[in-house]
Amino acid sequence: MFNSRFPLWRLSGAGSPFRRFARDDRGAFAVIFGILAIVLVATAGAVVDFTTIQQARTRAQDALDSAALGLQPQLFVTGTTNELLKAQAQNLLTERLINTNITGTVDTVITDATQGTLRLDASIIVPTAFVSLIGYDSVTARLVSEATRRQLNLEVVMVLDNSNSMSSQSRMTHLKSAAKCAMNILLNSDCNSTATEKSNNKVWIGIVPFTMQVKVGTNHANASWMDRSGAVSGHAARGVNTFSNNITNDNFDDNDTYASSSVFNGPVDRIGLFNQISNVSWGGCVEARKHPYDVQDDPPVPGTDTMFMPLFAPDEPDSGGFNNNYLSDTPASCNYTGTCTYVQTVTGCNNAGSSCTGSTSYASSLVGLKAPSSCTCPTSGSYTQTLTGSNNNKTRKRTWTCTFSYPPVGLSSRELQERLCKYNGSAASGVSQSSVKGPNADCPTNALTPLTDSKPAVLSAINALAPQGGTNIHAGTMWGLRVLSPTEPFTEGLPYDQANAKVMIVMTDGENTAYKNNNMNGTTYYSFYGFPFNQRMGSTAYTEDELETEMDARTVAACASAKAEGIKVYTVGLATANTSNQAKVESMLINCSSGPGFYYFPTSPSQMPTVFQDIANQLAQLRLAK
Repeated sequence: MFNSRFPLWRLSGAGSPFRRFARDDRGAFAVIFGILAIVLVATAGAVVDFTTIQQARTRAQDALDSAALGLQPQLFVTGTTNELLKAQAQNLLTERLINTNITGTVDTVITDATQGTLRLDASIIVPTAFVSLIGYDSVTARLVSEATRRQLNLEVVMVLDNSNSMSSQSRMTHLKSAAKCAMNILLNSDCNSTATEKSNNKVWIGIVPFTMQVKVGTNHANASWMDRSGAVSGHAARGVNTFSNNITNDNFDDNDTYASSSVFNGPVDRIGLFNQISNVSWGGCVEARKHPYDVQDDPPVPGTDTMFMPLFAPDEPDSGGFNNNYLSDTPASCNYTGTCTYVQTVTGCNNAGSSCTGSTSYASSLVGLKAPSSCTCPTSGSYTQTLTGSNNNKTRKRTWTCTFSYPPVGLSSRELQERLCKYNGSAASGVSQSSVKGPNADCPTNALTPLTDSKPAVLSAINALAPQGGTNIHAGTMWGLRVLSPTEPFTEGLPYDQANAKVMIVMTDGENTAYKNNNMNGTTYYSFYGFPFNQRMGSTAYTEDELETEMDARTVAACASAKAEGIKVYTVGLATANTSNQAKVESMLINCSSGPGFYYFPTSPSQMPTVFQDIANQLAQLRLAK
């Protein structure tokens, strides 16, 4: 309702304010209005300037954040300085601002490599369009961005197939290129780096070449973890034909008697056996530990089943078509020694026995283990003489006694194989330190390289890779784990904790291989697990496929042990011509890996460098933890 005390007609009447305002010609209000208009325009325009400033500030902050995140990893690169970081950050800031009227400056750079912190302080100057009307030509905004990502210690071991099949289709050439690319990315952040020394810190690399065996190095012959006293016990379910109470003594005996009543307790010092062969020494390989320690990383404890056994492939029998025959089964050192009694009997002798006209006969007897049917003593030596009879028709006996050395008689192939006495002298011609034949059977020529941050050492190990022998992925994987482990046999590995990232890359171009045979040992070649006859893989009734399936299972179990310790496992399975088993190999490698994104199946050797480059690029990111 309208107020009746102030009628509307008064607003339009002769004395109304509107009429007076219209007739006012003094100009005071116009001046005031003009002044206020500038303020009002500047105030209204300030909204536009504020929006421009905020947009510029947002772009600048995004640019500074990107610079901090992108440049933070360079804290750990040798040669990086604050001045260099400042220049790079300035370039990024200028590029991202876009508007050339806006000036952005990186003022200070603060770094802390220990904590992994990079702080950038910057400022921007934004010109104003409207606020300049009241004397403010520009606005300065301060910016701060800080990135903190602690660098992890990164340990990477490359477990690489060196079997004979790697010699075809330039596979080994491509593998070396792939491994070098990964090494360059990890140590120098560039696949094609030609630097001779590393530039990245806190990265260690190990190389484990594998065939049927893995060479740990001849310098470990006297290591505390090497069983030289027969400490590793036997299996609970050993066959009735295996009379040994420990694995170290397998395939050796000292009495040429192979029977359940003759248990050989050893001990056998396998390094000592090598020392008795003049032209071959221990090649540096070890056999699988007693199961389940062959798939676990329990530290070796002297006098227990956790100890490691030097590889010693026994000399097989001279006859019967055995593959690894490199010593005589019956050297002089194995001859038996007995007492020979040699008797000459002559009839028709005179009373003095000095003259005899009758018949002469000989007889002998030998006292000794598995003695031959007869023996002969030198008749020029001393003898005892007896005369019997009378009347110059006596019988004369002359008896010679001597020590007689003779080869064995009637030994079985098993007894001939197990003879400890034959390990002396020289191995057969053609048996060398690194040949497939001999006590170092299938031991690779190049040893594994423990974790190191020396680029020359890693490069040398990669260049030394050479195709030879069969394929045992289980052996390679297990020694890859031991290289990463902080406990013996190798102690270069850092502890298992969140500050230390550990990675294993397993590459193979084929499947686990076993060579079953119907001979007494059950195989053509001595393996990582001894002979099938020794039952370290189970029953001697295994077929070749069953042996390889068991090797696959132990490979997966070894990978599981690695993953249980937080080790990331990458697997690379290069396709082979044996496509019938490709699905089985891929299944094993998938199960072995750390899951999707951790397994690769290149179809051509030329693809391997790309695969290793992709893995190494992932690992470069893994080195940083927020």
